Order: sequence, then C-alpha cells, then structure tokens
Amino acid sequence: MARFAIPLLVILIIGAIVASQTFYIVDETQLAIVTRFGAFKEAHRSPGLYVKTPLADSVTKLDKRLLRVDAPPAALLTADKRQLLVDAYVRYRIIDPLKFFKTLRTESRAASRVENIVGSELRREVALDLQTDIISETREEIMRRVTEGSKRLDITRAEAQALPAGGLSDPSLEIVIAGGVTEEGIKRDRVPTADELGTIIRDGTLEGEEIRYRVPLVDSFGIEVVDVRIKRADFPSGVASSIYDRMRAERQRIASAERAEGAEQDAVIRARVDREVQFITQAAEGEAAQIRGDAEKTAIETLAVELGRDPEFYAFQRSLEAYRKLLDGNSTIILNADSDLFLYLESPLAPEDRPTE
Repeated sequence: MARFAIPLLVILIIGAIVASQTFYIVDETQLAIVTRFGAFKEAHRSPGLYVKTPLADSVTKLDKRLLRVDAPPAALLTADKRQLLVDAYVRYRIIDPLKFFKTLRTESRAASRVENIVGSELRREVALDLQTDIISETREEIMRRVTEGSKRLDITRAEAQALPAGGLSDPSLEIVIAGGVTEEGIKRDRVPTADELGTIIRDGTLEGEEIRYRVPLVDSFGIEVVDVRIKRADFPSGVASSIYDRMRAERQRIASAERAEGAEQDAVIRARVDREVQFITQAAEGEAAQIRGDAEKTAIETLAVELGRDPEFYAFQRSLEAYRKLLDGNSTIILNADSDLFLYLESPLAPEDRPTE
C-alpha cells in the first residue's frame, strides 16, 4: 500500500491544481470577466460554478454592488465669490462589465475617473449656487442636479462627430448650452431651441454661448453614478474666524433691531393703555361725582321734607348732637341766656310749650 500512497498523493495534488485552474465560482455580489491571453472571451453576471481553460483563460472578478468613492476635500468658489471647503462622496455601480473591462479594467482606475467626473460637475454646480444655498436645506436639490450631471460624460465636438450611431445625430448624444454667472444673474444649462440646435450642428458654435456635448457614462465606461452627497461644507480655515465674526456681528445687529422694534412696540402699547386707563378713570370719576351729586340732592330733598314737617324736632336733634360733641364730664360752658345752645339746657320743653311768666 505504501507504494501507491505517494503516486496517489501526487495525482490528488495535480488534480487539485487542474481543478483550481478549470473551475471558478462567482457569488451573488460579483461579476466575472473571462479573458484568453488578454483578449475578452466572455462575461458572467449570474452567480454559480463556471469552467475555463486552464492556463489559457484568466478570470477578473468585479463587485456588482454599490461602490463608494470618497473624494478629497476641495476648496470651491460659489456664485457669490465665496470659498467653501466641500467634502463629498459618490456611489456608483458597474452596469456593463465588458465596457468597464475594456476602458477601466480595475476598480481603482474607475474610482479615480469617477472622482474626476463628479469633482468637475460639483465644481460647475457650486459655481452656480450661493453659499447660503449650499449650507441650507436646498442642498438636496443641488445634490440631485450634481448626480444627474455626473451620469453623463463631456466629450469634444470631434468625439461627438465620431460617434458610431450617427455622429452629432446620435440619439444618446446630449447637446446643451452651458450656464454661468452673468450680469443678468445665474443661468443654468439649457437645451437649445430647434434653430439653435441647427446652428450648432452646422457651424459648431453659437455666438456668446458655450456648447457642451455629453454622452451617457454607462456607454463610455460601463458604470452609472447612483448618488452624490456632500458630507461636509465648511469655510476654509484661513477665513473661518473672520466669517464667524461677521456672522456674530450680523446676528447682533439683527438682535439689536429686534430689541429696538420690541421697545418701540412696548412704548406704543403702554401709551395706548395709559390713554385707555386715563379715559376709564375720568369716566369713572365723572360717574362717581354724578352719583354723589344725585345722592346729596336726594339727601337734601329728604332733609328739607323732614325739616318742613317738624322744624322744632330738627332743631332739638341738632342741639343734642352739639351737646354730645361739646359736653363731657369735665366740661364747663359759659353761655349767654338767650343763646340757642342754652335753649334746651334751660328746659327740655319746646319753646311753645314752656310756661310764660
């Protein structure tokens, strides 16, 4: 048995080597490109076990999931001539593995090319936006425009004329008039009118306008940009402190204006309330004086009526009130005999009931 062990082991090793060179596995996250002596042979998009010619065929596996490219932070100039340090990332996917292999071959080269394309589109878009738009909630719309713009590749007019499906009439070719910041304001890329398109195709120029020829990125490199996002948009370190100082000064100015407006409204409200209080007080005082006058009038009328009924009793009552205030246990009063106050001290009888001498 020992004589057959070594040959059997050699056969197994050779078989394992041949099997590894003959069979290969593509899982559900991969795409496979098979080349024979460097020339493309076939591509596999579905997972499974496949066979190739040993030694002659080579297999290149690509990731068919969303791939991420982190672009380095770049200082970009906005439409209002302010710099922003923009840090963005890109998500892309390999759509056509054959086109990808022929043009880019590796994911590292693809990442470099995608970074350049998206960086150029981001620079162009930021140049048409205000600084406040980029750092506010409108950033979502900016990112949408950058993503859509990054799905196409700018080519020259000569390259556009050489397109295989009709040159400048190629249905995949997009011809646009480039936008920019002008004296009239911000202008974005637009589709030319029929007359302008005819002039562009015929002459290749349009007076005062920049022409862009664009083709789908998937037709050129076999990849598609799915999403572009800004991770961070900050001021450059050299100007950040001065910008923050201006922002603080602006906020203080706004706060001072708000306080001044509040003080003004406070003074207006207080003046109105004081006038209303004065009006209500004067009205109440007038009404109280009228009530008091009516009460005094009623009291006087009542007193007059009662006095008319019995004047002598009223005189007697008034005298008693005077005695109560003037006389106490130690009072000494000297009165004239004919004084009205002495009248009821002399006799409790009424004057008409007193005996005459």
